[in-house]
Amino acid sequence: MEATLTQALADYIEQRKQAKLEPFQKALNKVLEKSENETEIATAKAEYAEKSAPIEEGYKAVVWLTDAARRAKQISLATHAAKFTHSDAKASSILVSQSCTDSQTINNQYLVTTSLTNKAIDAVGNAAALDVAKLLNITVNGESLITQLQQNHAQALSAFTDNAELLQTWIDGFKLALADEKLSSHNLSKQVYFPVKSENDDVGYHLLCPLFSSALAHNLHKKVTDTRFGDSKDIRDARRANKYDERMDISFPNTAVQSFGGSKPQNISQLNSERYGQNFLLNTAPPTFTAQVKPPINNTSLFNRQLTYKISGYLRDFKAFLSKLNPEENNFKVRYKRDYHFILPILDQLMIHAANIQTLPAGWASESHCKLKHAHALWLDVYNPHEGFKREREKLDWQAVIAADFASWLIKQLKDDEKYRLGDIEHAYFSKVCLHQLKRFEHNTPKLAEQ
Repeated sequence: MEATLTQALADYIEQRKQAKLEPFQKALNKVLEKSENETEIATAKAEYAEKSAPIEEGYKAVVWLTDAARRAKQISLATHAAKFTHSDAKASSILVSQSCTDSQTINNQYLVTTSLTNKAIDAVGNAAALDVAKLLNITVNGESLITQLQQNHAQALSAFTDNAELLQTWIDGFKLALADEKLSSHNLSKQVYFPVKSENDDVGYHLLCPLFSSALAHNLHKKVTDTRFGDSKDIRDARRANKYDERMDISFPNTAVQSFGGSKPQNISQLNSERYGQNFLLNTAPPTFTAQVKPPINNTSLFNRQLTYKISGYLRDFKAFLSKLNPEENNFKVRYKRDYHFILPILDQLMIHAANIQTLPAGWASESHCKLKHAHALWLDVYNPHEGFKREREKLDWQAVIAADFASWLIKQLKDDEKYRLGDIEHAYFSKVCLHQLKRFEHNTPKLAEQ
């Protein structure tokens, strides 16, 4: 296993070297392909040798590892990073490596960072030293330099040198990336004073510094993106086409995206850069409450608190409109706005409210415990099968009663004696408009024979 991890580390250093040599190699290959002049070829080879020599020297395993161990203190490996709270926060980041065991039943009840068996480890600090973080994160068969350093050894590095002193220098240097030498908070970090009680009953405080779990966010980000791309797309296409697929269709609906770092997500952390600065937020909103439509048998009037609540926005705007009117303003523009911006929309809501009640099972208005005003019941229990009820309804006398009640209710809701007064003239007009709309509504209501 150690040899395999050692080889993976060597391959990583070699890849870094080849990436540096690539532009010089391309320039040399271009000359070799296009020129047959021996002088030009010799010059190109000399230039390549001159430019590649310091790279070859710098990327020898011993040299590069020594430099990487020196630069390791510029970064902090962490599962919880402080910069997600504020990009300029200089607080310590924390690396949580342990996982919950079966005996830790309390922690197992919650989705926390320790619930993750394979945690993604983030890196915070100098972006120029993130190559060191990638080296430490290389994992082979579940083991990495991080796990070895936490166990106070680095056998994967021992193959690169026989010098025990140099090996210890590497270990000491790389360990500086695992944790800050001194934990500290910062004035840009979130801080919570948590009250505690001492043995002598004195009240004190713990200063808590909550940190963002980048490891948990990365795990969620991977799961969400996996359901939206790759094989999951084939599953969704099969569902839309009503075709069978034996795999489970998993989705995360109504997710929100929280951005960190703006156009430079790498300034927050390495994993934040890999996520393009995105953090998915699951929808935790409570279910939308939909009130059940019930017969208003316990109300004496249709114009009750429930209807007033539904139309409260229109009433508020209507009152604001009336309070701003001058007494001499009575032209077509004002009257048009009064009718089409306020009165008719309120009546539309009234008709919708009534239509919902009319869809209920018929006959409720004939119950002995129904307290609703008879004229209102005649309108709302439109398909009541009782003959006497139907004869009274067909007379349509109830329409004028409802129109008058509407006008009285509306004037009461709009009342504001300090700014304006509404009297008999307004009552008559509101009643007239309501009666007109009510007749249209009744004309378009399907009759019992048409059901």
